[in-house]
Amino acid sequence: MAKLSGRVTVHGDHPAKNATVEVHNSSGDVVDQVVVDDDGNYNYHLAPGTWKLNVYDPHGHRGTSEVTLGDDDQTVNLDLHEPEGGH
Repeated sequence: MAKLSGRVTVHGDHPAKNATVEVHNSSGDVVDQVVVDDDGNYNYHLAPGTWKLNVYDPHGHRGTSEVTLGDDDQTVNLDLHEPEGGH
C-alpha cells in the first residue's frame, strides 16, 4: 500500500473547505471518499495501480486528476475551478 496525499485549493491558494475527494478504480467505481480537513488536506492508503480522483466542494467547484501509484508515497495537489458556465 502507498500513501496518496495532497492539498485541495480554490483559485490556487485558498483551502477548499468541506471539499470531498472521491477515489475511483479503473472501472470507474467509487472506492472511497473523504472530506478534506480545514487546511484542504486529504490522504488515502491505496494499492498500486491507476486511480482517478474527483474532487468537488459545496460551492460547485470541481477538479479531477488521474494518478498511477507504485510502492512509493505520492502527493497530488488539486486546484478546483468554477463549473463551466459558472461565475
